[in-house]
Amino acid sequence: MRRMDEIAAYYAGQDGVLAVAAFGSNAERERFDDSSDLDFLVFAEADAKAHLLSRVEELARLGEIDALRVVYGDAVQLLYSDGVLCDFGIITPEQLETFPHGAGRYLWRRETWEPIDLSALEPARKSAQELQEDVLFHLYTGLLHLRRGEEAAAFEEIQVKAAQCVLALLQGDSADAFSPLRHAEQTTPPEVLQRLLPGYGKTREAAKTVLQVLSEVRGLPLYRAAQGLLDVSRKQKAE
Repeated sequence: MRRMDEIAAYYAGQDGVLAVAAFGSNAERERFDDSSDLDFLVFAEADAKAHLLSRVEELARLGEIDALRVVYGDAVQLLYSDGVLCDFGIITPEQLETFPHGAGRYLWRRETWEPIDLSALEPARKSAQELQEDVLFHLYTGLLHLRRGEEAAAFEEIQVKAAQCVLALLQGDSADAFSPLRHAEQTTPPEVLQRLLPGYGKTREAAKTVLQVLSEVRGLPLYRAAQGLLDVSRKQKAE
């Protein structure tokens, strides 16, 4: 928190900065702990943005930096040597409406600047039917990879992409809008997570679990196709 205060004070003293706002657990301080990063945005005037981005290394005056990079043009990832991780952006106020984000709160703002709304802008939630279709397509694609012996690619399709959709289905309205994997331990029984995410080399087992969870749509042709492909995969493994 002290480092965040220092960063906010630093940007408050820079020309062209309109405000500094916290997001994530940095905004919801009741969730903040020693494993949290500093998630924030620096709002800047359009003609000052590039200059501010070119000088992010000056944050070293607040502590020794182990790693620093600018990605996607205006997103900054910075790791201080004492373990404080900063994940922030330097953007114009208009840019906030162009990407999904959680609710934020101002840490500092210029008194003469009219503040913009920092309410959450969450991505649209998919319907149960859309999620079921996503699961089955990822599952089928993953099983094709598995049949070719591409275990890593199969892992991604089934234990990452399909599993996320399954968790969104299981969690319903309580699912995190940005990723159902976030805080999944608080909404999903550990035995379910273990069966959905058994690890590399156990993708067949994960696929079986996915089909069990989606048993209510077993009449869909895509479900039957995935089930058939899984059966073929098992036979090949046995041989």
